[in-house]
Amino acid sequence: MSNRFGCVLLMGDCSDLADAAETFARARFDVQHASRHSRDERQFPQAATAAVARGKVDVLFNYLAPMYVPPSVLRGVRREAINFHPAPPAWPGIGSASYALYRGDKTFGATAHRMTNKIDAGEIVRVVRFPVHPDDTCATLSNRARRATLELFFDVCQEIEVAGHAVPSGDCWERAALTRAEFDQWMTLSRTDPPDEIARKVRALRHPKFPGPFFEIDGVRVEVPRSFDFSESPSTLSSLRPPNRDTESTRGEHE
Repeated sequence: MSNRFGCVLLMGDCSDLADAAETFARARFDVQHASRHSRDERQFPQAATAAVARGKVDVLFNYLAPMYVPPSVLRGVRREAINFHPAPPAWPGIGSASYALYRGDKTFGATAHRMTNKIDAGEIVRVVRFPVHPDDTCATLSNRARRATLELFFDVCQEIEVAGHAVPSGDCWERAALTRAEFDQWMTLSRTDPPDEIARKVRALRHPKFPGPFFEIDGVRVEVPRSFDFSESPSTLSSLRPPNRDTESTRGEHE
């Protein structure tokens, strides 16, 4: 009989990251359930719930999977339930890379923490940080943070395999987790905003896969055109018109 810790592994659907994480976990734990999930999935997998209910899951890892782990599942994990958040403790929740770029942070990173009933609020066990480059965008910073989580995943797995638990790092969250509603409101601009404010938010929010930022015009959100450069042509603001309300787009999670 194997004396390795029983494990449930939830992953995002980025194949190279998930492949590396799953291979590493299977070499060290008795993986009783492993699944991959796209960014729009929110339903916790029943197979993972069943694995935990059998009473032999020692560790549960949420490695970039997009869903909330129910408290009943967390209570059934015998040792550690660890989440890997692709942002430093300064930015729990949604929109982390955009907020960091907007504020002008010099460093960014990724955080491993114990899971609790609250999103991105549990005790931090490990943090990795790296410099923000002058030419970083929301996309490049987010991608580097997601890749930094793999380093965290390897380190935390090895620590639990050897010691049976993860040791707190001493780092603390700097705020409550920022919500999707807060992020949605924050990325909506006004035509009366100062030019430098608009330019900073356009840089912080522009992403090739997601809509936004937006202007609020006549009570309707209008996405800023991809070709828009406020610093060169501020008069283009007057050309923006509200779209049909049925075609207004929404932005997805990108951390």
